[in-house]
Amino acid sequence: MKKIFITLLLAIPLLATNLELKSGYVSAHTQMLMDKTIDPTNNYLHADITIENNDITTIKGKFWVEMTLFTSDNIDRDKNMYKEIQTDKFKLATYTISDVKKTDGKDSYIINGTLDFHGEKKELSANAKIITTDTNLNIDASSVILMSNYGVKAPCLMFMCVDDQVELLIKATF
Repeated sequence: MKKIFITLLLAIPLLATNLELKSGYVSAHTQMLMDKTIDPTNNYLHADITIENNDITTIKGKFWVEMTLFTSDNIDRDKNMYKEIQTDKFKLATYTISDVKKTDGKDSYIINGTLDFHGEKKELSANAKIITTDTNLNIDASSVILMSNYGVKAPCLMFMCVDDQVELLIKATF
């Protein structure tokens, strides 16, 4: 009986299925007074995500991006962004999922986890639409961070500074 129990305990993690990331990106929306919006995007999202028995609330794992792969419509501004967030020292940003909770809306969830950015780890929740089809699982999530909470000072040009608040948008298809 003891051997059967131990075998069952060891088999529990085998019920989780690894999801294969087909495509995904992260966009960071902010703005600056007297300038258009600033929307650097990273189309090279990576993920190591599992799900148990196709139950969305069991999703676990992490997403990560290389910081130098964020680009916008202004290469000079991108270079300044890389300097301010010290991409030479902090090469990756990762988000580790701790739990997923269903909310009242159709396909609506809250994803709770930890964002590791610029050497700081902070809890972060994201509002998400998670939709499953016959062949795909799609995550469309958003959250807001303050750069100052992660030790990043907003760059300024004369009296105009980039907004401290950044809206993060994450889209992933598995």
